[in-house]
Amino acid sequence: MIVGERRIGDVTVLDLKGRLVFDEGDAVLREHINALVEGGRTHIVLNLLDVTYVDSCGIGVLVSKFVSLRRKGGDLRLVHVTPRSRRLMEITKLMDVFRIFESEAEAIASFSGEPAA
Repeated sequence: MIVGERRIGDVTVLDLKGRLVFDEGDAVLREHINALVEGGRTHIVLNLLDVTYVDSCGIGVLVSKFVSLRRKGGDLRLVHVTPRSRRLMEITKLMDVFRIFESEAEAIASFSGEPAA
């Protein structure tokens, strides 16, 4: 798993590439988000466009980081969820938990309550 990071205002966009699975991507993502939170960055958008596979451990990381960000007054948004990842989220009933957006601009704007440009 490769994690690219961009900052847009007070929102951090993480561009994920690869497999979000046990022993490959789950620890990388967990540690990256933990470092952001320690630095006070609690508004995070995960761009899943280039994620090729997500397993139950990957889903577990998403849920865990969602909960920890909420406890710190932040939140986690998802953008460009692939059809395969979307199906997994539907099966696990997580579509109602995460705020999922089709565009990055919408996801970023959702933190301020403003409509996307």
